[in-house]
Amino acid sequence: MMKTTLLTALLAFFALTFQSYAQFSFGVSPGLGLNTAYFGYKINDKILPYAGFQYLNANIKYEESGERYDPATNEIVSYTETDKLTGSLYIPTLGVKYFIKQQDKIQAYLTLGVTKPILSGKTEYDGDEDSQFNEDLQNIDLWGGEFGFGVEYFFDPSFSLGGEFGIRYLRLRYKDSNETFVFDPSTGDTRASKFQEDYGINISPTYSKISLNYYFQRRIKDEG
Repeated sequence: MMKTTLLTALLAFFALTFQSYAQFSFGVSPGLGLNTAYFGYKINDKILPYAGFQYLNANIKYEESGERYDPATNEIVSYTETDKLTGSLYIPTLGVKYFIKQQDKIQAYLTLGVTKPILSGKTEYDGDEDSQFNEDLQNIDLWGGEFGFGVEYFFDPSFSLGGEFGIRYLRLRYKDSNETFVFDPSTGDTRASKFQEDYGINISPTYSKISLNYYFQRRIKDEG
């Protein structure tokens, strides 16, 4: 049950030739989910390969206290129990923008990106770390991507405001195997058996975002 809840929570969170005319670019995209920053290199006023990054850290603490019966002492005693969960999600992205249309100060583009989310975390129960939780995280395989259409309005050659809409894809898979024992009542023997778990979930939500973009060291083509 704990593993299924963890996988569901992860998905809900995720409910991804140089020539003489080129320039570096930097942008940020505030949104309803995680905020994104990217750094890229625009080629020939058409193609912009980029790398982006997102990060999330969460700390959850649950504490319960009260009184209960202690069979060891045959008395009512006070107790306090504390559960802690710490987790981090790193989302590096590689992608490319392709500018398909330019009219005055407006440029339209298509974008395609691939992400490889990386998870880390730990849980503690009354100060004792649960090593199984970290092993479960290592068994989670996450991949994602997005494809979108956007428009940038250039206030000047180095600065633009953009809007983008598209679809994201997230693939999550969890695989684990353990040794267990099975009792056969027909023979009265117990034998070893391999127990396997395999969860696979894909989701494809749409997204929208705005972006602030800055283009460094823009070069001007020679005329004539």
